[in-house]
Amino acid sequence: MRAVVEFVVWWAVLAGLTVVFISSVTPVELLVAGVAAVGGALAAVRMRRIAGVRLTGVRGAVAAVLALPRAVLRGLAVLVAALANPADAAVRRIRLRPGADAGWAGVLLGASPDTCVVDVPCPDEVVVHTLRPGKGPVERALAEDRDPGGTR
Repeated sequence: MRAVVEFVVWWAVLAGLTVVFISSVTPVELLVAGVAAVGGALAAVRMRRIAGVRLTGVRGAVAAVLALPRAVLRGLAVLVAALANPADAAVRRIRLRPGADAGWAGVLLGASPDTCVVDVPCPDEVVVHTLRPGKGPVERALAEDRDPGGTR
């Protein structure tokens, strides 16, 4: 069942991207997008299995994804404000909640314009360069509770 769901997700993403990138959507283009996405989805599933990649440590992922739009807007405001006062910039370590993986967490943390992941020293910790003091919305969703300021 898991393999079928993975295939369907890959197929939907690839077919959707193809439809978005074509200028006029006709039945022929939809058929071509669907058929091409089948091959791409099969290849993606096979490559993931060969590489041995597993989705692990998803604790906090939903909250982090829901916080991402707010973090991006806040990050843009901080980025503009940093042009006037760059003194708040800092490099700090963020200890992730138990059950969260640094791989996907780093992608979400780095999606905000005011945060850049510069290192992943271990599976439950990331090092970020940020232009603001304190935690952003995504950091609050992913960081360990005992680390209220976001620094150690």
